[in-house]
Amino acid sequence: MSLSTQTLKIVIVSNGDEEFGLPIQYVASIERVMEITPMPEMPQEVSGVIHLRGNVIPIIDFGQLIGNQKSLRTDSSRIVVLQKDDNFLGLLTEAATDVIDIDTASIQTPGSFAQKEDSLIQGVAKHNERLIVVLNCPVIFNNRNF
Repeated sequence: MSLSTQTLKIVIVSNGDEEFGLPIQYVASIERVMEITPMPEMPQEVSGVIHLRGNVIPIIDFGQLIGNQKSLRTDSSRIVVLQKDDNFLGLLTEAATDVIDIDTASIQTPGSFAQKEDSLIQGVAKHNERLIVVLNCPVIFNNRNF
């Protein structure tokens, strides 16, 4: 009898000491931080837009998306460009540090939270003694009004 395990490849991004995983099938590219043009009348979490390879891409401050303070901009900061269908969205992160494979069976929904269809959190995975919050990328796109 053979047991097959399914793995999910994720990009690890960080905000402070916390690590988050973005499923790689939604990651179009990882870019160094460039000039972000502010846009009026946008939600507070929207830093502005960038022009990248012929596309104007809205940039969301990852720290504000997850409910923390604004992301610190350092030499390690990156813009993770997400893609869903023909739509692009950039996340301004403090760092994008790694691409790893995690066993899908290790992703658990925290028991004290009711898993809602529109939850930003897909689950929490334990990987090499690290806890990684795996984010639900379609929800990031669906909750944007721009």
